[in-house]
Amino acid sequence: MAEDLLSLWPRRHLDRTALTPLAGLRPGLEATVAATVLRARLDPRPGRSGPILHVEVGEGAARLAVTFFHAAYLSRVFQPGRRVLLSGPVEWRGRQLAMTHPEWEALEEGEVAPTGLVPVYPLSGGLKQRWMREFMRRHVPALAAQAADPLPLPLRERLDLPPRAWAVTRMHFPADSRERERARRRLVFDEFFRIALAVQLLHGPGSQPGQAQQPDGPLARRFREALPFPLTPGQEAAWSEIAADLAAPRPMARLLQGEVGSGKTVLAALALLAAVDAGRQAALMAPTEILAEQQAAVLEGWLRPLGLEVGLLVGNDRAADGVREAVEAGRLPLVVGTQALLSQGVQFRDLGVVVIDEQHRFGVRQRAVLTGKGFAPDLLVMTATPIPRTLALTVYGDLALSRIEGLPPGRRPVTTVALPQARRRDAYQKVAEEVRRGRQAYVVCPLVQQSPQLPGRGAVELARGMAAVPGWRVGLLHGQMPRAEREAVMDRFRQGAIDVLVSTTIVEVGVDVPNATVMVIESADRFGLAQLHQLRGRVGRGRDPGFCFLIHDSESEEAQARIGAMVRLRDGLALAEEDLHLRGPGEVLGIRQHGVRAFQLADPLTDLDILQQARAEARALLAEDPALAAPERALLRRWVDEALGEARPASVLH
Repeated sequence: MAEDLLSLWPRRHLDRTALTPLAGLRPGLEATVAATVLRARLDPRPGRSGPILHVEVGEGAARLAVTFFHAAYLSRVFQPGRRVLLSGPVEWRGRQLAMTHPEWEALEEGEVAPTGLVPVYPLSGGLKQRWMREFMRRHVPALAAQAADPLPLPLRERLDLPPRAWAVTRMHFPADSRERERARRRLVFDEFFRIALAVQLLHGPGSQPGQAQQPDGPLARRFREALPFPLTPGQEAAWSEIAADLAAPRPMARLLQGEVGSGKTVLAALALLAAVDAGRQAALMAPTEILAEQQAAVLEGWLRPLGLEVGLLVGNDRAADGVREAVEAGRLPLVVGTQALLSQGVQFRDLGVVVIDEQHRFGVRQRAVLTGKGFAPDLLVMTATPIPRTLALTVYGDLALSRIEGLPPGRRPVTTVALPQARRRDAYQKVAEEVRRGRQAYVVCPLVQQSPQLPGRGAVELARGMAAVPGWRVGLLHGQMPRAEREAVMDRFRQGAIDVLVSTTIVEVGVDVPNATVMVIESADRFGLAQLHQLRGRVGRGRDPGFCFLIHDSESEEAQARIGAMVRLRDGLALAEEDLHLRGPGEVLGIRQHGVRAFQLADPLTDLDILQQARAEARALLAEDPALAAPERALLRRWVDEALGEARPASVLH
């Protein structure tokens, strides 16, 4: 499609306004040089993370050493006698000037090196930059001119934004850095404005009427009185915001973010009881069966003394049929489930409150289907994944944001230690020490079973080996086990009948065993920061200090940065900001899961001023025209609808 071609943005532009002679290079200089390959040597480094290609290029008597990591394929390009173009910072290496992993381009015989701001495209499959540049130079200007500009002219003029066709063309082929920045600003505004309109249409309750719940009803009061602990100040502050929404005659749309162990489930229970006190039904949806089972068990323990039954709906067995019938008849006021709650066979008599746990695992369609099972129900979205405020503002649109600040009294920070594979024994010595003290441990593996195709340890093999350790009672837990077997293992672990639980990341969320004090994460470099932080939150949940060991063997800079951040930072929000820097906004939240295309040029951190401007403009426009129904906005509406694509149920927007 033309739009896909136009939005194949250059990864960067090389500033080749002037080539630097090889003899004129100095350490610390960012330079572009044209030179001839004199020699190349591939160091395979067996047993390490990847080969290194050492290249020497020359021009006259001048020489430059060039190093490429993980680049065996480049040995076919850097053949002696080949002319190449190299761009990057220059450094001293021993007694020689050098570049490390520079941008490069092979020149054909007799070809003159391109100058000016030269686009570098993300290519694969053997495509060459030279061919791609010429192809884009021939087609981009004409295709950009044919595409209609979705932004209304008055808006563009008021914000001094150039036409989109000009911006698209100049983003590919700017005359200078000033043109490139002006073009980028227009296109970044478009990305933010489009996603802001989309998520506000999806999430915003608008003027839709709702029904007030009873956040301070008799059941809620009895529940609070029966709790063996008082709410923390952070919980009280968040609950006051939630309660005010629940008491209002309009649908609540609120995002609750709190660190692992901060007490979100208690607030979820209070929200669910607000619906029951109002004579309505309530549902909690969790992303996995094990988390749904855990949440149902916790709620059952709290609410059964109040005379309330909690239904569990996770599959299609006979028990599930009974739960569905009770829900439809209105006999069951509270139900916890997985995506089974979304099936057409689940009909609520009067759904008043919906709580969705770990929202980042659900897309817009799932959330819309569940809330569509009631008359404008109140929605509370909970996540322990710390969300940088800039991304929360963008992806969650106008969901009001509440944060539970702080942890319950007595919780102590977890000590995190990174160990190379060669020192794995140190971690397991700590496991042995904690087991001797009567404590318990988790060992987390990236794979269920060992695989020759995938790096990382398998939980099955590791559990089998650990079972031979004298005095260790070892359990195994992974998602491929039958539900009854999983429940039995978790029950034995909670009861202290298992000392060491070897598992996959199925224990990432919702598992609460205060006696577990140590966790070993095998192949920790294979996990993202958010996942590592969630896993670490499983230990140190009691009065004893917790320990988390990260076993790793990767030499990649990104993996090393993740591991270093885990050791250095304990605050989830600080880790989320670090993750945003390392991986970019589209990856951190999985924005595509929300039914909205991820950012291509925009960065919520560095483009915060444009983000805020775009959101303000979107809010003002929707206040004037809530459905973008005005004829002059038909193009804008189609543009937003295309961004939502298949993830948008029509009922959400119309």
